[in-house]
Amino acid sequence: MTGRSVDGIQGTTWWDVDTTHVPADIDPEAWATLAGSDLTALARQLSGTRKDWTGLHTLLSGVPSGRWTTYGDLAAVIESHTVPIGQHLSTCGRCPNPWRVLTAAGKVSSGFRWSDPSRTDSPLSVLVGEGVRFDGGTADPDQRLREDELRQLLDG
Repeated sequence: MTGRSVDGIQGTTWWDVDTTHVPADIDPEAWATLAGSDLTALARQLSGTRKDWTGLHTLLSGVPSGRWTTYGDLAAVIESHTVPIGQHLSTCGRCPNPWRVLTAAGKVSSGFRWSDPSRTDSPLSVLVGEGVRFDGGTADPDQRLREDELRQLLDG
């Protein structure tokens, strides 16, 4: 319950996202970013169920070996949200380099899933093999490809 009175109902803005209950297949940090969102705002971000992920694919193909980026930086550049990006990465068999996308803390998302269920290697081991340095499970921030650098990749 949101604590709003019946008089305050305005369509879908009544339905706030419950950030106290995190779905099992969603990164808790990404879910927490939904605090204060309502269904109308989220629907505008998703642009329907047939979102064009071309921009995301272009960005991911430009993240070089030995570098990493975040769900949030990608979301800012393609004007989406971290949750649909994470869901797309785990289901799209065409996404290049999904293991190079980490949480804002520089960690592999607890919700990370390979789109190929037969894959058994860990994203962390792949990143280490590519030259990303980790300290206690946290990627080296100097190797992060930030929002402004991603924008340059997209703009060519």
